[in-house]
Amino acid sequence: MEASRRVSLGRIIAQGLVPATAARSPLDAVENLAALQGQQASAIPWAIGVRCAGVSRARVEESFARGELVRSWPMRGTVHVTSARDHHWLRRLLRHRRASWERQALALGLTAALVERAAQVACDLLETSPLGVSRAELVEAWGSSGIDTVTASSSQDGLRRRHLIMRLHLDGVLAAGPVRAGEHLMVDARPLPDAPGVAKGESGHEEALAVLAARYAWGHGPVDEADLARWTGLTLTEARRALAGARVAGESIGLPIAEFEGGLARADLADLVEASSGEAEAMLALPSFDELHVGYKDRSCLTDEAGEALICPAKNGMFRPIAVAGGRVVAVRAPGSRVVTADGCGTYEESARRAFGDWEKWLSETQQ
Repeated sequence: MEASRRVSLGRIIAQGLVPATAARSPLDAVENLAALQGQQASAIPWAIGVRCAGVSRARVEESFARGELVRSWPMRGTVHVTSARDHHWLRRLLRHRRASWERQALALGLTAALVERAAQVACDLLETSPLGVSRAELVEAWGSSGIDTVTASSSQDGLRRRHLIMRLHLDGVLAAGPVRAGEHLMVDARPLPDAPGVAKGESGHEEALAVLAARYAWGHGPVDEADLARWTGLTLTEARRALAGARVAGESIGLPIAEFEGGLARADLADLVEASSGEAEAMLALPSFDELHVGYKDRSCLTDEAGEALICPAKNGMFRPIAVAGGRVVAVRAPGSRVVTADGCGTYEESARRAFGDWEKWLSETQQ
């Protein structure tokens, strides 16, 4: 088997997309990845469900309602789903990479005093609504308290509002959790497990970065420093140093890491590829922004430039759901549920349509 194919099948297996590595619960599925990209709320249940053995959409949403999973901006300024116990650990560990964003927020008038006032209003509101509040309810409370969340100097209505909400997530005040009418409600993040000592400049920072690198290699591998830098927003120097410590860190947390096809991955991946390559080559329907596609810098084992154009034709960061077979993207689901195949993959059209249809049916189910 050629190296590129082994890399792609290895990543499919590491991400829990075959029976041998599928998670027993939504919490396990997310923790296996460390974080799962989740800016499109409607794609989250699918992204988690496809990595679990026999769970329903209701069970996924229950994990948010129970407080096991949260949705926030822990890294790269992009929304991700993490476990509740990883929330503060990740946001503190990677906060130093948000300095340029914080300067932009300050230029929008989000001063320390305004942020403090907004945080207090949010906390007061959540005291009366502990199960969570919608974005509209929070913005209304801010408006009633005299906090303007729309900057008059911006043509992008709501830019200041978005920055303020993100700032309170970054500060550890808010996180998004339970789902109501398709929206993840904001909850009080302060009671979530703390993570002292891991921020930049603190004593445990370097060790924690190595742990993160080990977890990334375990759930995404094989990966290299460019992949880790792209996924976390770390500099290449930071990513290289973190990966250098990943093997020792992995042993310390029970996730042994080894080399696989020029990258780092879970130590048993070679055996898993040998045993599960057939399942890994089977048709997979995956949602927009799935980690199998967006979780890496180098995605050439999964698709080529023509495939990337098919996934994101407008080059605006809006990705289509993908169908993967034999470790390669063979089709996408275009608007109107239309299936468009990659070059030379026309024979996969019907099987891709069925796979997408199966997940549409799964998403429509409300009973466990």
